[in-house]
Amino acid sequence: MGSHSDEVLVNVPTPVRTGAQGGSADRGARQGDVIPAPAYRALRAAFDRGDGDTVLAQAQAVLDQIEPDPSQAALVPAVVLLAGASLVGAERYPEALAWLARGRQLADDDPALVREIGTGESFWLIELDLLLLTGRYRDAWDLLVPLSEPDRAVESRLGATRAQVALSTTFGDHDRAYQLLNTAAGLAEQLHSRPQEVAVDGDRAIVLASSGRITEAAAFADAVLPLLARPGPGPRQAWAMAQAVTVATTVARLAAAQGDLATAERLLAALSPIAAHGGSGRRYDTAQFALARGAVWRDGGHVTEAEEPIAAARRTFLSLGCAPAAAQAQLEEARLAQLRGYGASARPLFERARAEFAVLGLTRQLSEIDRALATIGSPRQPGPPGPPGRPAPPDRADPPSPN
Repeated sequence: MGSHSDEVLVNVPTPVRTGAQGGSADRGARQGDVIPAPAYRALRAAFDRGDGDTVLAQAQAVLDQIEPDPSQAALVPAVVLLAGASLVGAERYPEALAWLARGRQLADDDPALVREIGTGESFWLIELDLLLLTGRYRDAWDLLVPLSEPDRAVESRLGATRAQVALSTTFGDHDRAYQLLNTAAGLAEQLHSRPQEVAVDGDRAIVLASSGRITEAAAFADAVLPLLARPGPGPRQAWAMAQAVTVATTVARLAAAQGDLATAERLLAALSPIAAHGGSGRRYDTAQFALARGAVWRDGGHVTEAEEPIAAARRTFLSLGCAPAAAQAQLEEARLAQLRGYGASARPLFERARAEFAVLGLTRQLSEIDRALATIGSPRQPGPPGPPGRPAPPDRADPPSPN
């Protein structure tokens, strides 16, 4: 779970209904209090069948209809949350965060609302994942703390713990991450959920790789990828494929950086069933694969082939509003330029990556970039003017004029 700033497991499953927590609109009508309006029932039905386009097309009209009606006002937070979750499915992440946060702020314990969204915690977990994905780490921490409380559902505590693993890994606190992984494994065991246990093992692979323990990381990745990278329909399979992409691409990229190209290629090849299926359905996952593919090619000496996938990944991350992943892609692009001997091109790329990581508060990356910039050296300043009638000497950072 979390953002892909360098080595964080992303867990933004396709939104699904809360199931037993929610209850149908018809059951709500039988139990009294609020009889949902037909427009709300139609919206709810569209959400339940996974028709996010219809939800997004109708949500504002439904709100305009029920907000002024005191008999329907209790359902307003549900509409907002359904729209927010549908925006996640459309990968409109900044908008989704705004709607999910609004829905959470509006939600209360009105029985009619509880029948529709349960405790609401499944939506809070989606919001938490997006906060990590977009680099809003302080907001993520503020949300995960209450979700970690002992009186919360085990699913919520597991999601919050995995988010803490992601945060600890992102900020380089691997000892804390390992402790939290043990907590997460225990919570997954309480749920008797094999998919969740496998997802936690995927988290462990990423933490191990981030701390330089590539051999151990690869062993965990090799174990979980066959279980996660199984194409198929439905939200649960989409969630599993997203987990697989993040585990494989993150560990592969870090393995290649340490010179273990065979492991990197093997892990990327493990995603071939998903590729044959046409991908996971998320542009974010496609960009993760492109970034890893380019980085592995670069570290293997195929510098020309590496350029386009890395650049394409950055464009996608920027368009999605995923600042940590975009900064990482910029750093990979700078490393490529440096490896090709283009110091004058590499410097501004490193500096841009540095500025983006600084905004995110990721100081570990800043130190690495500063070391890289020191090897490039300072850009040359233009020389003093020459004697009258002679041109000033050229700046050697730029190629000479063809004239």
